[in-house]
Amino acid sequence: MTDLHTIHLSRTLAAWSGPQREAVLKQELEQLDPGLLPLRAAMAQGNQVAAEPVRVLVLATGEEGDGNYGARVGLLFASLIGGCQCADDPTPLEALPEYAELEIRIDRQTGAAQWRLLD
Repeated sequence: MTDLHTIHLSRTLAAWSGPQREAVLKQELEQLDPGLLPLRAAMAQGNQVAAEPVRVLVLATGEEGDGNYGARVGLLFASLIGGCQCADDPTPLEALPEYAELEIRIDRQTGAAQWRLLD
């Protein structure tokens, strides 16, 4: 993987062998500080990330060839087109829908997770 960024998903690691792994992964990612996710790099419409919750869709999970765990997730978030926002600016700030996909590799020993933004 290139362009990797590391986070820790210890609850996901603990739940991996059970039936709740996707639900735990979703919850753990949604509870992350949005600043840790590549939202700015993934924006297609706006130039600022809106201060709204990020929703996570777990698209796939499985074991990788090296014995570690992998997942592909979708991120639903919102962006804004920021202007001068002056008092007489007639343009209202309206949240624009955005979507991004991440590939995540989770170390099965430590829970250290590396993600890469997919195009």
